[in-house]
Amino acid sequence: MTDTPFPDLAEMKNRLIVEQDVSRAVSDIVVNTADARILVSISRSLNMSSEVVSELRNSLGEKIVAVTSLLSEHSPYENIFELAAEITRHNATHILSIGGGSVIDGTKIALIVATKEITSPEELDANTYATKEGTVIENWPLRHIAVPTTLSGAEFTPLAGATSSITGRKEGFLNHHLVPDHIILSSTLSLQTPERLWLSSGVRSIDHAIETICAPAVDADIADACAEGLKLLHSGMSGSRRDGQNLDDRAESQMGVYYATAGLSRYRMGASHGLGYLLGVIGHVPHGLTSCVLLPAVMDYNLPATEGPQSRIARILGVETAQQAGPALREFIGFLGLPNRLSEIDVSAAALTEIKEAALTHPVVQSNARAITTTAEVSRILALAN
Repeated sequence: MTDTPFPDLAEMKNRLIVEQDVSRAVSDIVVNTADARILVSISRSLNMSSEVVSELRNSLGEKIVAVTSLLSEHSPYENIFELAAEITRHNATHILSIGGGSVIDGTKIALIVATKEITSPEELDANTYATKEGTVIENWPLRHIAVPTTLSGAEFTPLAGATSSITGRKEGFLNHHLVPDHIILSSTLSLQTPERLWLSSGVRSIDHAIETICAPAVDADIADACAEGLKLLHSGMSGSRRDGQNLDDRAESQMGVYYATAGLSRYRMGASHGLGYLLGVIGHVPHGLTSCVLLPAVMDYNLPATEGPQSRIARILGVETAQQAGPALREFIGFLGLPNRLSEIDVSAAALTEIKEAALTHPVVQSNARAITTTAEVSRILALAN
């Protein structure tokens, strides 16, 4: 576990607003702030396809000082510095991030850059949680309102990731200030999210839940929360697959994310996350799809060390034994219409070789419930994923 202060589920729930009308929810948040200056950071696709920005402008008028769509997959540092510059230029008091995990994560890190007046990638790298100092934030005047449109869970964590322009790797930032001040869940707005992205991001949160349940020495209450999250995600996503317009299933999935992320920052994840980071940056595979192809394989590899937790996971997935848990999850991912084998996505042999080598020094891979000390063991997981 980390020593970083982290909101518990009760405190997190106080930040949570379930409201279909995003503009009304934001208006209620800033109603007592006379000089509110809101900068909107929204995904490009959502900015083009939805009416949410025009609704915000109609409701909040001049309080909306700018709308930007600068952030992209894996949150490159260059985009983050661009967003931070916009935050400073417009003297924003509130940042409203609308979109998936990359938009919300990138906005978190842009807030670090703007608040600490960071001017270079080298200085930003010095704030990652892997460094001696880590992400130290003493002053946090800007308010962050997050509106997730996927199921990745970035809105519920004090973690954020971005791709360093120096190392070319995904770098992590960790501080309790990074949890958004308000989180608005709108299942109606989520209808704008393409089905493949909605469901694959949900598998990402299933990954959060399962790797937490299987984490060594996990607290019982955290494991219980993640099990509840897995149950809600399994049910809600099944419903969404059958009827993508059903708002109840979407809302159930969104609440599943709330529970599934209970262990993030408290426990290191395992090889599914660690290899997924590498597969994402080196193999250019979206996060949700990395979990789709890697998580069942990691569960199979970890079975000798995690049979008890996987027995619990198996029951939630509707099978009887721990040995059936990984295959049941792989079958569920296939039912969702998503790739569940590494062979189904386009990753070069050169990229896989680089991933195998990098895995042996990657801190998240090395925190796996079952030890990974050789490239042969990494190869074993990748073989199980094929």
